[in-house]
Amino acid sequence: MKAGITIIDADGHIFDSEAAYTQYLEPPFKHRGRDPYPRDAFDRFQDGKLGRFPANAEAMLADMDVEGIDTTVLYPTLGLNLSMIREADYAAALARAYNNWVHDYCQAAPERLKAVAILPLMDLPASVRELERAASELGVVGVMVHTETSRQNVADENYWPLYATAQRLNLPIGFHAHGSGSPDTYRWRNFLGIHTWSHVPEQMITAASVAYGGILERFPDLRVAFLEAGCGWVPFWMEHLDEEWEKRKFDAPFCVDRPSAYLANGRCWFSCEPEEKTIPYVAQWIGEDHIIFASDYPHWDGGWPHAVDTLLDRDDLSQALKRKILSDNTLRYYGMKAVVRA
Repeated sequence: MKAGITIIDADGHIFDSEAAYTQYLEPPFKHRGRDPYPRDAFDRFQDGKLGRFPANAEAMLADMDVEGIDTTVLYPTLGLNLSMIREADYAAALARAYNNWVHDYCQAAPERLKAVAILPLMDLPASVRELERAASELGVVGVMVHTETSRQNVADENYWPLYATAQRLNLPIGFHAHGSGSPDTYRWRNFLGIHTWSHVPEQMITAASVAYGGILERFPDLRVAFLEAGCGWVPFWMEHLDEEWEKRKFDAPFCVDRPSAYLANGRCWFSCEPEEKTIPYVAQWIGEDHIIFASDYPHWDGGWPHAVDTLLDRDDLSQALKRKILSDNTLRYYGMKAVVRA
């Protein structure tokens, strides 16, 4: 706890090492755990000079104590590349292996370490089955939906059973990109360009899909979040979507209200970067209750050990808004209760 606030990290990460898959992958895929995912060749950690490399849950918890984070919701690292797998049965095995492994990892401190499920989205029926299993057997607090999967649109009808299941289980959807190469980033020759392009455009596409596709109209109790892209893009995009929609409403038959109304209707959350100057302005557009704190620990571009303090030390945010971003909003998004540590 810092400044009297129980700090909740809405989007931390875990290093799901190759050893995790070697141990947890089922036959006949167990031998593939040594190199489970395709990866780019960029040295994003710059020879270990950036980021953190916690060896186990105890090391992660120690780093959380230094940062001042009480509870973190864990998203994968290698598992962010699950959408790059083209073999449906292998993708399903990877998802099961990761979800089992991260569940066991969290048992080191289950009140402080929470997990979301990852899903083999190239096979939506298998994704629904895995979400049911992860909810009933593993106690996940949410589900990650990758923003880029074989050129599918997250509003496509084949996703609807997944959203219906998440809604029934009262589990929120966290939209997340993988931050690596894709067909849209091949024009870049370096990692700077690829990473710059990856997260924000992917969330803009996803937000447009959710709004135009009427996802929140069709699933009135579904909660969604747009993660690891900051929040400064949101006001511009809300206005732009409305302007485009006004002239071609017939192209979005399930969108019966202004697109901006869906993004500000109380069921969308947006993670922020602690230093973003636009946070007060964004709060005017979507409300103070829908911006959440994401550390991106332990990745190379995270702010450890100063991410929390960067936000707490700002003089342009009220104490009430800081508390909402660092705690209350994330608890409400995930449907969790704060656990106050001694």
